[in-house]
Amino acid sequence: MLHTRRSLYDRSLEKTPEKVFINSLRREFELSPAESMGILELAKGCLFGEVPQTLGKIRFLCASKRAVHGKPLGEQEKVRVELSVDHGIEDLDVLRTQGSKALRQLRVLRLTDEAYHQGGLLTQEDLGRILHVSSRTIRSDIRELQSDGNVVHTRGNDHDIGRGISHKSRIVDLYLSGYTYDEIMRRTRHSAFSVKRYVCSFGRLLLLLHHDVRNVSELSRLLSQSERLTREYLALFNKYKQGDHWPPVYVELLEQLKALYPAKKKAMGLKGGGHESAS
Repeated sequence: MLHTRRSLYDRSLEKTPEKVFINSLRREFELSPAESMGILELAKGCLFGEVPQTLGKIRFLCASKRAVHGKPLGEQEKVRVELSVDHGIEDLDVLRTQGSKALRQLRVLRLTDEAYHQGGLLTQEDLGRILHVSSRTIRSDIRELQSDGNVVHTRGNDHDIGRGISHKSRIVDLYLSGYTYDEIMRRTRHSAFSVKRYVCSFGRLLLLLHHDVRNVSELSRLLSQSERLTREYLALFNKYKQGDHWPPVYVELLEQLKALYPAKKKAMGLKGGGHESAS
């Protein structure tokens, strides 16, 4: 079974745009797999920011968040949303390491989160239709996701759970709380690569705060991300800071950035624990 899953992963991986790009870098410039992956992520962040890839996306008509409960769905206000059914190499990595059930549950989280932040709410029937499974399977997936602390925005239960934070912020929150990568992967159904990327993006925020960049718009521009996500990261920063001193986990993240960008060591001037807090 594991061999079959790995073979499926390997065959599918070769067809993704990311893998084509990585193979081109390795062939043309003789780079290592790690170097090629790093260039890929840098290019995605600089060129596209948080704009998702076009491949693997669908447009879908669903109920608006403003739709009133109790009325037939056919009479409710609807919105058109763009959803990422397939995230390419990252989805395949979850399939390889955690299996098809974890991949489906990851997609449930991603689809409901994307619809919610575009003003819509998917139903369990919508999710079953998009993912080609029964509503009963979706209900079971949602129960398991919620038991692991995930917020799943669907039309059936959104009025009971409130706004919540994005899956990116939750991953960072778990990391700052002391959870290991393996534990975060299991709870959130994300790949190790995704977890590392979100933690590093929070680390880049710390670096900018260390250099007294405080404006949300400027932070968002420099980080190539939405202002909503920046505000969520700032809320996490304030949640874990210790007065005027940064906790050890913040200092460790900055040290990791210094290792990644040795030319910037001197400019960062990290002294250990005393940092000004962000408002």
